[in-house]
Amino acid sequence: MIKRLFISTTLLLLVGLLCFFSISLYTTRSNNLSIATTMVIEMAQNYAWLYDPDADLAFFVETPGLTRVTIIAPDGTMLADSHPLDMAIIANHLDRPEIQAAARGAPTAYTRFSDTVGVDFIYYALQIPSGDSYVFLRASIPVAKIDGYLSHSLPLLILVLIVLASLSFVLSRNMINRIINPFESVERKLRSLSDGSYTAEPIAGSYEEIGNITQGIDEVSRVLQSSIAGLQDEKNKLSYILDNIGDGLVVMDEGENVTLINSAALSIFSVNHDIVGKNLNYLSFDETLKSAVDECVSQEKAAMFELSLNGRIYLIAVKRLPGTVLTMVALSDVTENRENAKRREEFFANASHELKTPLTAIKGFNELAGINNKDEGINRYIDAISRETGRMLTLISDMLKLSELGNTVDLKPVNVSLAKVVDEVREALSPVISEKSINFEAIGDAKISAEQGHVYDLIKNLAENAVRYSNQNGRVSVTIESDKKGAYLFIFDDGIGISPGEQTRIFERFYRVEKSRSQKSGGTGLGLSIVKHVCALYGWKLSLKSKLGVGTEVAITF
Repeated sequence: MIKRLFISTTLLLLVGLLCFFSISLYTTRSNNLSIATTMVIEMAQNYAWLYDPDADLAFFVETPGLTRVTIIAPDGTMLADSHPLDMAIIANHLDRPEIQAAARGAPTAYTRFSDTVGVDFIYYALQIPSGDSYVFLRASIPVAKIDGYLSHSLPLLILVLIVLASLSFVLSRNMINRIINPFESVERKLRSLSDGSYTAEPIAGSYEEIGNITQGIDEVSRVLQSSIAGLQDEKNKLSYILDNIGDGLVVMDEGENVTLINSAALSIFSVNHDIVGKNLNYLSFDETLKSAVDECVSQEKAAMFELSLNGRIYLIAVKRLPGTVLTMVALSDVTENRENAKRREEFFANASHELKTPLTAIKGFNELAGINNKDEGINRYIDAISRETGRMLTLISDMLKLSELGNTVDLKPVNVSLAKVVDEVREALSPVISEKSINFEAIGDAKISAEQGHVYDLIKNLAENAVRYSNQNGRVSVTIESDKKGAYLFIFDDGIGISPGEQTRIFERFYRVEKSRSQKSGGTGLGLSIVKHVCALYGWKLSLKSKLGVGTEVAITF
């Protein structure tokens, strides 16, 4: 910038000086011509005043130097000239403009080329009396004489031009430095902001206006330094937190390039910090992760799934950061949780299998004892043993079902009529329905694709809960609907209802709204957990509405 400004300023000054020089030369020459013209006119008038027709004309017109005086007859012939020429080559002078002007009585000075001498002259002529006639007296001076004067003064003018150009060069350089140096100082200060070495020092040696500007920039720089220092502290705190949390965190821009990654994520993907700025493909080739990030970047669609990396299981959450174009991927190690859950499932399955065999034997022996018993006092004990073993077998059966649902991988769905399954459930629950005088209604039908046993377990547990928690002479309705989007199952009862605080927990294992009532009715606390697992297995939507003292409605969207 300094170089361009200096060159532009210097060229501008030089052009200005050259224009001034040229105008000065032109003005000087014009002034000299005007002075010479005045001299010629005065000389002609002086000679006209001294003219004597009887005098020796040759002696009369003699003049020193290059000045000429010429006497011309009325017919245009030359009578005398201060610089005699070959008369043979002298043409008639009546056609000369200065002679014609004098003949008209309006003498005028002319600058023109002389055909006889071959140079430019300034001419002026007067018509003066000569006896009974008249003559023309003409005075002239060569223009070259005037240019000669100018040539003598030209070196001085050129010297002045050089001095002025040199002074302009120095002054422009100094002026540019006084303009540029303060801004360069500000630039250095702004650059020092990045390394924290900024110092607020006054900038001297500049123009007042520029000083005000640089002072304002200096104040802004101080504010920026303070802000940068604060941001740096916050960044350090954030970096410390991110590097010391156990979960992995990766942030990517709209081009799926890594912009931030913490220490945990570096360890999970076995990469170094140079991964920052590179594409997601440099981090992992997993198609599930790539697809989730693609959808989040293009559609802002969040996703959560599990992924196995380097022998560990991670819960992956992909989400768009609000108000930005950045996508965040969070990785939580759930390996221990999944292994513990697997061990619990195995324990439940093994324990259930181990308990089912002796309980079945106890129940069988108890039934034989009841058949062969003749003592009425013992019957109540036999009935109690039969009731408790039955409840234990039901509990074990439900536990086995939960274990089976948790380990199910391959499904073998068939077309299942929901109305038919509802009829089977109603038949199975008919003793309880009759005992409580429940009005059990079933409306509609639809077919879905699932395993028959799973659909039966789902509807049986929902209907059994509705019947169990209904009041005496209550009502239970099962409504089945369908449209282009799918099928819907609604099971309603006008029973005791569920409080808002318990509605979020009733699908937990062994959780019961009224424990004493459930135990009396034989509930295990696993029925709604089985419902939840079946829905999760097929991706069905489960929802619940309930109000204390009014009733409960459970809806399944297939």
